[in-house]
Amino acid sequence: MANRAFMNQTVPIFGSLGSNYSLKFACQALWWYIFPPNLRQTQTDLSAKLLEYFPEFTDPYFFSTGRDAIQFSLQALSLPQNAKVLTQAFTCAAIEEAILGAKLQPVFVDLAEHSINLNVETLQKAFAANPDARVVLVQHLLGYPAAIVAIRDWCNKNNLLLIEDLAQSFGSHTSDKKLLGSFGDIVVTSFGRDKVIDVVAGGCCLFRKNLLVEEPSRHLLRSRSDWRQAFYPLLTVIIRATFSLGLGKVLQRVAVSFGIITSPVLRTTPLFEKLSVGQARLVFEQLHSLSQALEHRAKIAAIYERFLFQYAVSPATTDKLSPLRFAIIARDPATLTAELKKHNFYLSDRWYRSAVDAGSTKWNTTYQVGSCLAAEALASTVFTLPTHRQITPQVAARLATVILGQLDIQQDYVVREITKKEIWEDWLANRVEANFLQSWHWGEFQRKLGKEIARIGLYEKSNLIGVALMIFERARRGTYCSLPGGPLLDWDRILVASAFFSHLRTIAKQHGCSFLRFRPQVLENPGARAQAAQLGAVPAAMHVTADRTIEIDLAKDNEQILAQMRKNTRSAIKKAEKLGIRTTVSRDPSAIKQFYEEQRLVAARHDFVPFSYDFLVEQFRIFAENNQAILVSAYQGEQLLASAFVLMYHQQAVYHYGVSTDANTKLPGSYAVQWRVIIEAKQHGCQSYNLWGVAPPGVKGHRFAGVSLFKRGFGGREVQYLEAQDIPLSPRFWVVRVFELVRKWRRRL
Repeated sequence: MANRAFMNQTVPIFGSLGSNYSLKFACQALWWYIFPPNLRQTQTDLSAKLLEYFPEFTDPYFFSTGRDAIQFSLQALSLPQNAKVLTQAFTCAAIEEAILGAKLQPVFVDLAEHSINLNVETLQKAFAANPDARVVLVQHLLGYPAAIVAIRDWCNKNNLLLIEDLAQSFGSHTSDKKLLGSFGDIVVTSFGRDKVIDVVAGGCCLFRKNLLVEEPSRHLLRSRSDWRQAFYPLLTVIIRATFSLGLGKVLQRVAVSFGIITSPVLRTTPLFEKLSVGQARLVFEQLHSLSQALEHRAKIAAIYERFLFQYAVSPATTDKLSPLRFAIIARDPATLTAELKKHNFYLSDRWYRSAVDAGSTKWNTTYQVGSCLAAEALASTVFTLPTHRQITPQVAARLATVILGQLDIQQDYVVREITKKEIWEDWLANRVEANFLQSWHWGEFQRKLGKEIARIGLYEKSNLIGVALMIFERARRGTYCSLPGGPLLDWDRILVASAFFSHLRTIAKQHGCSFLRFRPQVLENPGARAQAAQLGAVPAAMHVTADRTIEIDLAKDNEQILAQMRKNTRSAIKKAEKLGIRTTVSRDPSAIKQFYEEQRLVAARHDFVPFSYDFLVEQFRIFAENNQAILVSAYQGEQLLASAFVLMYHQQAVYHYGVSTDANTKLPGSYAVQWRVIIEAKQHGCQSYNLWGVAPPGVKGHRFAGVSLFKRGFGGREVQYLEAQDIPLSPRFWVVRVFELVRKWRRRL
């Protein structure tokens, strides 16, 4: 039993990827591709079987796709060009493609409350705005029956034709045991991937008797399907069986890259191509075992309902139903998907992510954003759970248990964008680790540079418990999200950190980022490194600001501060006084011009790329306007010796940038500057002075090696923060990482 439980947890479970297929089915599909069964007999048998379900309809028309069946049925009605078809939002792009292909106009109808289907009320509202509509197309989405009895009556009263799409609900019934499909004027269905009847591709339509004045001619099935369709079941069986070994992952990527596996929304056959005889035979056999398949789906849905009833889209509606997928609400579906992946559940194809979902294909929808708000809201939060044959009751219970834990966390922790400065700054004012890199003004400075930012707050039951200033960096090597000095939160609360980073990952992905780079205000230690690894992070190839620094305690009196300095440093400060070196303090942004020019000379001497004038002046202006920046300079007569660009935020002064002239090499101007900064910072109310970056002891090739001896002379406490970390968000990250490692090696960083 223990081994079986272990296997249940280690075997990967997919939302789709051919999960309807057994090895036997895969071999049959391939066999009938190579050796097709009798064409006429198969078509006759399948037609007769379908008419057992729908005896009041004429013989079916068969196609290679469900969308072709929809388009064909609409064209057969001989409606005026651009006549309107009412159908629900929260749908697949293939539905819209079929309507447009018939030269008709789709009108998207919003969803009913607590439902994934339209109803009479939402139809009436859409019809009032489009009284010239001629057809209603009902989808019974995910196998949840729409209010079809009421819709049929409403269509009769308004003289509208009714089409029932059974792709996701074939064989299901209403609550009073009436078969879905028996209400429509036309029945259409798909036999495509992950549908109730799944033979990789195909579809059919049936017209109610006497609906058409003249029935279109019927054509024989084709002899063979597309080779990719024939091999798809066996390929997916192999991928799933070898996925845990790594071979399946490679095989899947190769199959996708070579177009062997494509999106189910992507058209791969000509318009109105006929269903193949081999696939028709598979449909016939699946119809014979349909009742058992639906019973299995009902059993799995009941387990989901028992565990997750409070999160169900349609509470208490799944009793004795057989949904293709069980729909729940999650505040953060992307995070839930990522968490489930850690437990070997691969459910990224969650159906549906927009009002008209085209999957991974490009589709220019006619849907107008904002026209169906309920559908849009549902698309942003819905998460659908599979009920296919791979989901045993044990697997369903385990999946539901994992989801329940994650949804409970999402209930406790939510994120919101903070748009008010006072909310942001008031919270930071009470945080010991608050720093200027996460300040409101640093965000404004980044905006001035033309960068996109987001100020995100993490809330626990309406209480703000964490913040993150996200800066979206767009470089030639790709887009990534930077969080210097953050995020700020209680890192010892593991669930809080996990929840926050889950949300941050989602936001970064939405902005097209390939990775998330953060350097938190957390002291470096084995526990911090382990926690970063638990969040999915790896040490970054490049630095983000200074992670090793020296902090001088300004709560001490001046004599104590001088006493902790190196003797040579104290002597240099006193010598500066004796030599009459004067120091000035400026809060005027115009003073940055000279600082910039001197920086250019320093950069030329030491071979590095200087900051631009706009970068320096905008940063200084924003902080100086709020009395948080000073430029301290030392002069011998009128000769500039050295300058320090200092930011003062949250009771800490930071020596952010500095320059020195050639004249300073023989005079102690830099020492005079630093002592004046200490005096000014104390008067400002700062409790510490951060000398910014120093190199680790003995590391000569470090970017701060040249100034480390000078800075260490002032004493203070040496602090090592956790180095910058990267959380990969896409495969492109690894390409960027190799590029950065090579650059780091070449520059000896």
